Order: sequence, then structure tokens, then C-alpha cells
Amino acid sequence: MATAAEYGLGQFEFPRGWFMVGESHEATKKPQAIRYFGEDLVMYRGDSGKVYVVEAYCPHMGSHFAQNDTSYVVLEDRQVEDEGIRCPYHGWKFDGGSGECVEIPYSPAPIPKAACIKTYPAVDWGGLIFVWYDAEGGEPDYELPDISEQWGNPSWIKWRVDYMGQVDLHPIEVLDNMVDKAHFEPIHGCMD
Repeated sequence: MATAAEYGLGQFEFPRGWFMVGESHEATKKPQAIRYFGEDLVMYRGDSGKVYVVEAYCPHMGSHFAQNDTSYVVLEDRQVEDEGIRCPYHGWKFDGGSGECVEIPYSPAPIPKAACIKTYPAVDWGGLIFVWYDAEGGEPDYELPDISEQWGNPSWIKWRVDYMGQVDLHPIEVLDNMVDKAHFEPIHGCMD
């Protein structure tokens, strides 16, 4: 896959901005493993209904937050509590917004400052889940447009997501192909 640097777009492989990572119904209290931006991530919905996307591995022992179905933390439905996510291995609980560890259930000692996970701003928008990505860690500098009025309108077209699997190409190639009509006949054999 070409990198952004090869396209002359800068040093980062992915542009900064909002990316669709799933459909609203996929974000539940059961953490879901997803992979975007070359990183393993986990998406879940907190008790308030807010969606969270966090890095996939606990900093304590490297256990994956969403790839365990036998832990009692999972079996007893304690993996997502309030807005936090609990590691299925030792039960450490992390805040979904800040990423800070807020509880080590078996230890009265102070929580180490390094006990935190990376979090990504996420929004449930128009039936889809979007995540803000910035390789430098910057906060979103624009919001997705408000479509609440249109979304409730029966004449509004509701989209359906058609998953294509993982496509090994740079996102700029998708945009280039959408606007480059001259390539249709040589590549696709049609002009329309």
C-alpha cells in the first residue's frame, strides 16, 4: 500500500479526519475488535449509550480487550461498566473517554500513571460510527454535519453499508478514482 509520503501528502500514512468504522448497531456493550489506521482497536457502547473506541491491548499484560469469551469478567457481564472497559485478564478498568486506569480490583496501591490506553473520539452519526484520527493526536477541529432533521424524514435515503473487506490501497486512491472519469474506459472498459 502506498503511504501518504509517497503521494506527497506528508509524513503520515493516513490523513487526519473522521473515518467510518462501523454501523450503529455494531457498537454494543460487548466490545468488538476492529482494525483501522494500521492499529488494533476495540469499539463498545457505554452504559449511557455513548460509543467509545480505544486501543485493543491492556498496558498491564497486553491482553486484548475484545478477544476473550471465557473470562468471568466477560461471563458475568462486567466488561463494560459505566463508560469504562475492563480487561478480561486481570480486571483492570479503564475510562473510555480519558483512557486512564480507574480501578485495579485486587490492589489497594495507587494506580500507576502509565496505566492508560489510547482513546479515539467517536460519534454515532446517521446510523454509522465515525472515529477521529490524527497521527499527531490532535483533537477534532470540525464536527460532522447535523443531519438529525433529515435523518428522521421519511423521504431521506437511508444508506446501506456494503462491506468489501480490507482493501490494500491508500484512501486517496478511492477519491482519485471517484473524480477521474478519464480512467473508466482504459481500466473498466466503459465510458458511463
